[in-house]
Amino acid sequence: MAVPIYDEEFAQQEKKVQAAQTVTVRDETEDEPVESYQPTKFQSNITILSCYIANFSDGFQNTLANPTNVILKELLGPDGYSSDMKTRTSNSLIIGAILGVVVLGFTSDTFSRRSGLLFTSSLVAIGTLMATLALQVHPSQNMLWYFVVVRGIAGFGVGGEYPPSAAAGLEESDDVMSEYRGPLFVSFTTLMATVAGPILQIIYLICLVASGNNLTISFHAIYSIATILPVIIIALRFFMVDSSLFHHSNLTNQRRSPRLYWLLARRYWWRIFTTSLAFFLYDFINFPNSIMSSAIISSLVGNNDIRKTAVWQIVLAVLPVPGVMLGAWLTNSVGRRYTGMLGFAGYMILGFIIGGTYTKLSQHIAAFVVLYGLLQAFGHMGPGATIGLISSEVFPTAMRGMGYGIATAFGRTGAAVGTECFTPLQDRAGNSSTFYLAGGVAFLGIFVYYLLPESSEIDLEKEDRLLEEFLTEKGYTIHNR
Repeated sequence: MAVPIYDEEFAQQEKKVQAAQTVTVRDETEDEPVESYQPTKFQSNITILSCYIANFSDGFQNTLANPTNVILKELLGPDGYSSDMKTRTSNSLIIGAILGVVVLGFTSDTFSRRSGLLFTSSLVAIGTLMATLALQVHPSQNMLWYFVVVRGIAGFGVGGEYPPSAAAGLEESDDVMSEYRGPLFVSFTTLMATVAGPILQIIYLICLVASGNNLTISFHAIYSIATILPVIIIALRFFMVDSSLFHHSNLTNQRRSPRLYWLLARRYWWRIFTTSLAFFLYDFINFPNSIMSSAIISSLVGNNDIRKTAVWQIVLAVLPVPGVMLGAWLTNSVGRRYTGMLGFAGYMILGFIIGGTYTKLSQHIAAFVVLYGLLQAFGHMGPGATIGLISSEVFPTAMRGMGYGIATAFGRTGAAVGTECFTPLQDRAGNSSTFYLAGGVAFLGIFVYYLLPESSEIDLEKEDRLLEEFLTEKGYTIHNR
């Protein structure tokens, strides 16, 4: 059965119904009416501010894999830190994130955005604190496996952060700045996660210089900062509340049965499928290329010059930032879909160029880093800036966390599969082969993006009312909290 994305069934429904209507309710002991639920301006600003810091923290966590791979390889040697173990440590955060997005995507819709966010931030803080102490575990006592486990715990929190944070941020953005909700969403998601990369690399370089290349001290420093960030977020989130959209349209008081979720899946299966596939393809090439960049640059620098490697890592991490800013602007000017298609097209072209000229580029590290940075800039400008936004906008409030969580879970699965594929491919066929693979996957991404709905045209409140009418016909009711 075909499910419409934008067809006559949706277009012929009633026009937008304001969720924040004034409801007159009289208490038995009071004569004054009680107005409908609406967060204060302070609470809305706290929600958005916490989203900025949380996504910066998550980007910081994801980028930690770069210096971590360099540090552990130097401390333990190639035999002590094999390519298989490097893949496991890189994937530990990703696999934890897959579980986190699925679980929190469901619970944030079922219970509360705020409660889910407090829980995930706490897990990130605990897991990262335990990772900070990893070097105190002797290598003979399975130190690396301890590190894999605690990074997985942090990853569950990082992944669990995405659905409630994206849902809460989008809902508040639509409330305070509906016309610019797309650029605002990109600014506190992809932009913050991207900016975290060069800032982490700068901190890492400062630590190396200040400690005289003491890798143990540098490791403790960057992981300590990564522990402090979620603690700040926890403090902010004590003051936030759920959005008015979530208050007026949720499933918290609904009887939950397999039939309910079957109805939701039947109505939105095409959106779930296309967003999940787009997320999978982008993360399949983006995460491995980001994580493996330090190893590639380190091999080009040679002489085990960790400071020079760190400097080039900073340059590489800075280049994608303008791409995200351009992507945020394009989301309104040309739309979400075409922005993603342009980004994938640039990624495809540069992937094939770098792969074809890698032998010569490897002899000129500056040229290689610039092209590599432009490759990632196109990725962050297109699918990086828009896939999370589209995956948040195409689902109604009552299932926004679940829909976004499913799509993101497929994305993180793509990241894990890509990481597993890239390292063996890199070892057997050389670095150039990974760029050919990235270009080929980006080619597929263009066609998948063509299938996505143009989510900038979606009225979030109208979508909620359409779902409410649909469920009412099937014997279910969306209740106010």
